[in-house]
Amino acid sequence: MPSAQNVLLAIHIKRTDNVELKNPILSYIRETYSDREAEDAVDDLVAIQTLRNELVATQAGSQLTAKDSYIKYFKCLTSIETRFPISHEKGNVRINFPWTDAFRHSKKTSQPNIHFEKAAVLFNVAAVLSQQALQVDRATADGLKEACKLFQEAAGMFGHLKENEASKIDNPRPVDLSPECLGMMEKLMMAQAQECVYHKAKMDKKSPGTLARLAKQAGNMYSEVSAVFNEPAVVQHFERSWVAHTKMKASLYDVIALMDQAKQYNSETKVAQEIATLSEAFVRMQSVKGLAKAVSSEMVESLKPQEEVLTLALTKAQKDNNTVYLERVPAFADVPAIQPAVLVKAAPPTNLDASTENLFSGLIPDSSAKALSKYTDMVDSISREQLTKLADATDAARITLKQAELPELLEALDGVSSAAVPEGLLREIEEVNSIGGAQHLQEILTEMGELRRHVEADLSGCQSALDEEAQADAAARSQYGDEWRMPTSATLAKHYWEKLHSYRSTMAQAGDSDGKVIQRLRDHEAAFAALSPDTAANQLPRLQAPLVSTGADPAVVVASLRRNMEALNQLSNDRAGLEDRLKELKGRDNILPKLMSAGSANTDTLFDRELRKYDSLKADVAANVGRNAELLAAISRDAQAFKAVFEVQAWRAACEGAAGGIRTTLKVYKEVLDHLSEGLRFYMSLQEAVKQHQQQCSDYAYTRAIQRDDMRQDLDRRRREVREHKAAPPPAVQHHQLPPQQPQQHPNVQQQMTYMSLNPSHSAGAPYSPHPMQTPHSAPAPQGPQAPAYMSYGGAPPPAHTPYQQPQYSGQQQQQQQPAYGGYQQQQGYPPAAY
Repeated sequence: MPSAQNVLLAIHIKRTDNVELKNPILSYIRETYSDREAEDAVDDLVAIQTLRNELVATQAGSQLTAKDSYIKYFKCLTSIETRFPISHEKGNVRINFPWTDAFRHSKKTSQPNIHFEKAAVLFNVAAVLSQQALQVDRATADGLKEACKLFQEAAGMFGHLKENEASKIDNPRPVDLSPECLGMMEKLMMAQAQECVYHKAKMDKKSPGTLARLAKQAGNMYSEVSAVFNEPAVVQHFERSWVAHTKMKASLYDVIALMDQAKQYNSETKVAQEIATLSEAFVRMQSVKGLAKAVSSEMVESLKPQEEVLTLALTKAQKDNNTVYLERVPAFADVPAIQPAVLVKAAPPTNLDASTENLFSGLIPDSSAKALSKYTDMVDSISREQLTKLADATDAARITLKQAELPELLEALDGVSSAAVPEGLLREIEEVNSIGGAQHLQEILTEMGELRRHVEADLSGCQSALDEEAQADAAARSQYGDEWRMPTSATLAKHYWEKLHSYRSTMAQAGDSDGKVIQRLRDHEAAFAALSPDTAANQLPRLQAPLVSTGADPAVVVASLRRNMEALNQLSNDRAGLEDRLKELKGRDNILPKLMSAGSANTDTLFDRELRKYDSLKADVAANVGRNAELLAAISRDAQAFKAVFEVQAWRAACEGAAGGIRTTLKVYKEVLDHLSEGLRFYMSLQEAVKQHQQQCSDYAYTRAIQRDDMRQDLDRRRREVREHKAAPPPAVQHHQLPPQQPQQHPNVQQQMTYMSLNPSHSAGAPYSPHPMQTPHSAPAPQGPQAPAYMSYGGAPPPAHTPYQQPQYSGQQQQQQQPAYGGYQQQQGYPPAAY
């Protein structure tokens, strides 16, 4: 069955239709060169056409062996690109390349652009690499190593595609070839490679601390992938299962990292840190289960073994601390954070060089092809330089605005920002929202209710088995009277009844505790639902201008700041337009015809002349960057004046003081979450213990039934013999000498002696039984499963007398300790149905 840990994602390939390459290119050669050159190019074009047709024919089947064909075709396209201009421009080769979207095959895009064809081919190479990685046997160390290598190659291919061919395709570009989507695919492949590294390290028995760092990094990588799904370019494009999968993986490896770190603390005898870490892992595991439901029911089932391991580890650590170490358990926020370890990196492709392909060599001299390649490199250099300047300007703006707390302060002035919420408090609120907030508490409560109903059903099963056995025993005694010598059910089943009553008492006490938590949740339900940044900001003081200003006019300061912010925003939009202009100019820059007519001696002059077309664009970039720097300086000055005039520091201090109520609500939320998490662990442990007791009761009832059947058959046989003996005529008297008589014994005595010979442990006066008694009846009462104690919240030591402490019976072995619900005071009654 697939599990949350071993399920990985492969990328679908893009699909295409048959396209006529040969004839349009031959027509171009005839028009541009001559019929003889066209005849010389026929064989090469036929080979390329055949290769593409084969790729189209095989795309419906397995693609695991298609990587080499795609790469060979890509090299052919590179040879075509340097010789034949393909576009919608007049005088160029007009070929429309149709490709479907990899994630939505119903969407098809066609472009007369060689770079669109090359981008689609490289996308399929990366997709095939991801598919090959999934086919590797990842149950072995070598398989994990190979899968990791393939995922890194796929990541490198997606990165290369994003930086090269994808940037040259026409708009509107398909979503799967957008920078956002390609960047996400690259991150996804890296996350899965890191996941393979983690499992390889676990298989190699690396230390828990090392495993925790590797798992933490895997979780971080999946979080980055999940964040991209919310970007406007891709937010509605992918199936929900993909989004849920990456969210689940991010949360799951966060939990795994905590579990491994807890093992490290255990090896170092740091019990307090171990408990804090495991407690946090248990809370987050509930969130993982919620995310797994959105993937499939199989994912939820696959989490159960890991949750059981987590629960047992936490229970054991709490028991050890309460009985041996007695250490104060710190808050999880005080436990050192796990430092992630990155052991993977994208592997750039090394097999895309087309210089070894001997295509169209008689048509265009190799010197011209090399000159074109040189010019292309020069254009690429100009493009990278200008794009870097634009990106640096954007980064400078982002950093300056962050330092100036903009635009949050202006939004706070308008009353529409969470800037009023202190940073630490805002982070806590966001953490609560990330696990589901009030809804998360309801989900845990619902799961507790389900577990409780299962336990009650199992206890009813125990009682039914014992009742039916007791009724059968009573019926047999009524039928046979004093002849029925089996031990009574009241004697043999005493231990089972005592344990059953103990479990019911435990359930009653747990119900009282549940009722208190449920009531507390209801009392604060509205406050918990209001734990959001915007709602919290509405409860804090508004940012306002002082009634009397001794400095600059607040209205003037705000107006200047808004004006500069709007200008900065316009510059940012202009930079996006400059990037598009640069890419468009680069895509249309085809100097091959001019290069062929200029000759090799004049290439430098031609290059200088052709590169001048970029000068105006470079000037616009320089102007934008310069204006950006001026505005940032002005915004910094305005921001300082704004903070002084509006007394931002005093306002923040007032917000900090007014946030006490929100902090109290957060504290109560965490306490309720701790109580519910502890209750969930308790019911999981109790369910396991009760199931084992139910099995023991069933075994006992089954054994007693067999014994009753044997005794009933024996008594019926003896009664039949007695009747036959009475009905038989007396034997004739014999007058010969009788042999010496043996001492006669009563039949019952003879039966008891026979039974004693089989069961030496029974005395002569022991109750009669035709067969040796089974374990529950002839041996001391077996001890059931040891369930972990339900410790009081916050890790405090348990009370001197827990509500579920078992009574001591004279002459009887002490009963097993039941799961203790020590966090609440004992109350009578049972709370109303609240699940």
